[in-house]
Amino acid sequence: MQDVVRATTLGQGTSPHVSSEAALSPRLVNQAATRLCWVSLLAAVTTVGAFVIQRLIQPEIVEAQRDPVNALALLANVLCAAGIIALQRYRVVPAATVLQLGMVFELVVAFSISTLETSLPFSDGFVRGGSNLAIWIVIVGFLVPNTPLVTLSVALLAASTWPIAYLINQARLDLAPLPLNRLLAWIFVPYFAALLAYFISRRVEHMEAAARKAQDLGSYYLESLIGKGGMGEVWRARHKMLAREAAIKIIRPELMHGATARQADVAVRRFEREARVTADLQSPHTVYLYDFGTSREGHFYFVMELLDGVSLQKLVQVFGPQPGSRVIHLLRQVCLSLEEAHARGLVHRDLKPSNIMACKVALQHDFVKVLDFGLVKPTQAEDLTHLTMDGVSAGTPGYIAPEIAMGDERIDGRADLYTLGCVAYFLLTGTLVFNETSPTAMAVAHVQKSPEPPSARTELPIAADLEAVVMQCLAKKPGDRPTSARALIRLLDACAEADQWCDEDADGWWRTHLPPSSSHRIPAVDPQAQPSPVLVR
Repeated sequence: MQDVVRATTLGQGTSPHVSSEAALSPRLVNQAATRLCWVSLLAAVTTVGAFVIQRLIQPEIVEAQRDPVNALALLANVLCAAGIIALQRYRVVPAATVLQLGMVFELVVAFSISTLETSLPFSDGFVRGGSNLAIWIVIVGFLVPNTPLVTLSVALLAASTWPIAYLINQARLDLAPLPLNRLLAWIFVPYFAALLAYFISRRVEHMEAAARKAQDLGSYYLESLIGKGGMGEVWRARHKMLAREAAIKIIRPELMHGATARQADVAVRRFEREARVTADLQSPHTVYLYDFGTSREGHFYFVMELLDGVSLQKLVQVFGPQPGSRVIHLLRQVCLSLEEAHARGLVHRDLKPSNIMACKVALQHDFVKVLDFGLVKPTQAEDLTHLTMDGVSAGTPGYIAPEIAMGDERIDGRADLYTLGCVAYFLLTGTLVFNETSPTAMAVAHVQKSPEPPSARTELPIAADLEAVVMQCLAKKPGDRPTSARALIRLLDACAEADQWCDEDADGWWRTHLPPSSSHRIPAVDPQAQPSPVLVR
């Protein structure tokens, strides 16, 4: 997962910031799912109670209640309500799925109300009052929050069940048609209720944003979502007292919601370890950690420098394979970061192009920062504790060392040198070392298959000495690779192209391809695409 970027340079497995019109905050989703359960219970109790009371005080409608379509519709109300309650109560599916099913439930109840109302003769023999459909639409719109457009769409569909049920019952029950003015009066009210539900939803959305802004800001104010990964979210943030921008990584709330106690504990422990490990590393080529702690909602977070640059993944995707001289320049800086980590007995285990940033730092371009130490593993025997959880793998299949793929307990820094060889291969060719069709096949290929030389994958020139270094890093046996990150630096420095990419080259390239206005560096700011501000203490 790509962590700390100012630009929209999200790595594989990340997603861009989301619009408040497209998604609710996780807290509001959970709240909406809980409210939906109460609305479902209310609908079920009202259905049963109205059925019994109407039979007692208006026996004239008993025949309508016995109608198979009406009976099935009322039964569907009760069964759907029970299903919604059970799914949320026992955490069978995520709260977001419950909320989606709630939209279907709203339509089921709406059709039930419509078919019952339109199956009765429109005469003076029954006490009707207004349409219960309109009341149902307003209740759902007020009590079960959703995005305004979703609320409006579902409410309009619910309102449309009345004229549809009217036409169906006209045909099957041979009822006398209503005069046009009375028919329009019946139809108008549910559609008016749908518009009312939309405005209620917009008001609830604004109140939610205002309530979150009104909270104590604490030290950091989250401004916009940068991206998501397997375990966390990364937000663009600003310190309350300082003008400094930062990036905050926090455990995704939906990941923790409904997780077992062990999963929650493992996730927090991994985040704690990443924070402590990153805080201890002082290399200028490792992302700096400013602070870490626990949010108001109990989610673990840490605050890092906000980088201005592009991931190596995006660099190759947008601008193609890079010249050997630049690849050497970038790899050398990664080695400087790894050298410190390895000296402290730490193995990154998840190096990949999306976890390495080429940045602008002060006046220097192509300054490398290594990110995401979430899978770092101590090499000391006493620290070999497995901190893994379901859905989170130790490494990325396209960039995994054979010993990690085999699950070896004892690994050292040479595993990172293998993955760095995979990164170099990608930078030079624009392709992975192995092009297998599944993650499992990819991992097996790293264990068993011999890689093609990079020069066989591209028509661009690759110097023989650089290719030899890359192939040495890709050796299956750790003993056949460079002995350390420092040794790899010496091999890179010995290449003929080692000194051919200079600061002037980097400055010129950035001015041409990544000026400050580039969308690859700075995200396009759409006011309607910014999530509601979130506060971290």
